[in-house]
Amino acid sequence: MSITATASTAIIGYGTGGYGIGASAPKPSSAKPSDGSNPVGRRGLEDVVSLSPEAAKTLNERSFSIPIPPKGDTGASSDPVAVEMENRLAYGQFNLQRGEYVRQSFELLRQTLKLPDDQPLVLSDAASVFLDKVAAKNGLSKPELPEKLRAAGFKDPFEENAKSGAGMIGVGMPNSSNALQIAFDLSGLEALTSPSPPGKPEKPLRMVALNDGDGRTAPLLGAIKGGALGRYTDTRPGQGASLWAVTDGGDGPSTRLLASVRSVGMDDIAAEVATGLLKSLKDLFTKA
Repeated sequence: MSITATASTAIIGYGTGGYGIGASAPKPSSAKPSDGSNPVGRRGLEDVVSLSPEAAKTLNERSFSIPIPPKGDTGASSDPVAVEMENRLAYGQFNLQRGEYVRQSFELLRQTLKLPDDQPLVLSDAASVFLDKVAAKNGLSKPELPEKLRAAGFKDPFEENAKSGAGMIGVGMPNSSNALQIAFDLSGLEALTSPSPPGKPEKPLRMVALNDGDGRTAPLLGAIKGGALGRYTDTRPGQGASLWAVTDGGDGPSTRLLASVRSVGMDDIAAEVATGLLKSLKDLFTKA
């Protein structure tokens, strides 16, 4: 049986001994039973099911029929193909709910960071944690992957991203290729939320310019290249970019590296934008 599904709907029509997905329903017969009653055509037993693009693609790649369970059978289907279809439809529904959650929390994060609607904003890997923090702060419920799907091997991609422990947040300028990329590790941001010892002021964030051949800042550059931030920081020379390390106030060997900042065409406001964003993100960990 051929399967045809779109990203929006697929037709499920019942047939003899089973039903197919996307099967074309024949025209109802004009013949009537001898008792004069009207027959129920196949189209009277059709349902329309909304599918995610992923689920529709999966259905289009397969061809199968699924037997109808006997009346009174309320147990779980033992047909592995039927179970797979049910799981994929449920996963598609979860992704729809997750997508709406991400859209709403993304807008909340933009408001928290005081970024206008037309300013590009990009999140990578562990930056998805910021969405959960700002959502929790604003009372937005996060959809959870059902245990049935988790047991079947399905994963929440945002959970996997958060496990990386590091990520990148990028902002740009409208109608321009200028951009600022801030690579961070979550442990550094969480450390910033620890209260300062009594009588000692909170250490300010400090941006230290990094240049090849500068022996004083070489340890910081080496820490970026060899650590968690290296995956998200382009440290190659000759790229027309400027690079900074963000520390907890110092620049010596004992200073704590919190983030890296890479600027293309935004050097004049890099310090202001980067430290402002990091302070706002730190507040999310404090208040969520």
